[in-house]
Amino acid sequence: MSGAIHSKIDDLVEVSARLGRNLLLVQAGSGNTSVKVDGTLWIKASGKWLAHAGREEILVPVSLWEERVPNRRPEHRSGLTPSIETAMHVVVPHAATIHVHSVNTIVWAVQEDGPELLPELLEGLPWQWIPYVASGVPLANEAAKAFERAPATTILVLANHGLVVCGPDPFAAEELLAEVEQRLAIEPRRAPKPNRTLLERIAYGSEWRLPEIDLIHALSTDAISRTILMDGILYPCQAIFLGPATPVLPPSLSLDEAARRYEKEHGVRPLFFLVDGHGVLVRQSMNAAEREMLVGLTEIVQRIDVSANLRYLSDAEVSSVLNADTYRYRGLVEQGELARAAS
Repeated sequence: MSGAIHSKIDDLVEVSARLGRNLLLVQAGSGNTSVKVDGTLWIKASGKWLAHAGREEILVPVSLWEERVPNRRPEHRSGLTPSIETAMHVVVPHAATIHVHSVNTIVWAVQEDGPELLPELLEGLPWQWIPYVASGVPLANEAAKAFERAPATTILVLANHGLVVCGPDPFAAEELLAEVEQRLAIEPRRAPKPNRTLLERIAYGSEWRLPEIDLIHALSTDAISRTILMDGILYPCQAIFLGPATPVLPPSLSLDEAARRYEKEHGVRPLFFLVDGHGVLVRQSMNAAEREMLVGLTEIVQRIDVSANLRYLSDAEVSSVLNADTYRYRGLVEQGELARAAS
């Protein structure tokens, strides 16, 4: 491998690590980055954390000549599997691509009238809106159509999903990302403080506890956020990591009873509970990936205006997200954090 190739990959590693440390851009193993070098796409592996770039191997090479839009993601000899979004990165007509689950972008991307609200904010930038489609080949097909319509496009806003920015190299893409973030930035609401005494009394002697990060309590103490969450699922990672519906603790039930009822209805154990207006309780076993996803959800709903016309994922879309591959991906994300913690 030549020095020039090494340099481009090193640049991607540097940018990836920097982005991965910003919870407003990336949560746990979400997001992916890539760079095309001499017929090879170097892309983040499925389940790997961008924040770990430079400390462990997170990139995997994919030949650009095998399939223009690959329908499978072969495992590399390193044991790493290319990101589910590999097909989308392949069709991008630029050398470097950054895909993030930007908090600020998702606030706009979950709104029905996002395509009408964003032109003023992104004026002068070559961007396009991609209506919600599943990750993988469906998203790649829509991205390919967008670039066919306007080859100079360097920004894709993905409805109910996130943001893609592109450039001639990783640093240029990162610079564009910074500009988009600045234009789309929204200040979060201030939320009332939790009732810690009540929460501790409810959780006493159970598998539940108060979250380590106080910000999470806003999901319950802020009435607007609470209402938003009760109406549905806003984006795929919310369902994948936090459950297919928001768990609420009814006043008439104990935590154990409420957990059993939730599991019977949705097929999975709840990770957290909103204790109406008082704060949030989480499972003692909550891991780092789940915590980052819960923080990301909090940051998003705290920025959504009360008057926003929201577009939630349909039941069919949520069911499609929660398939076998999804749980494999979630396992890879969680294993990646365990490996990092043990090293």
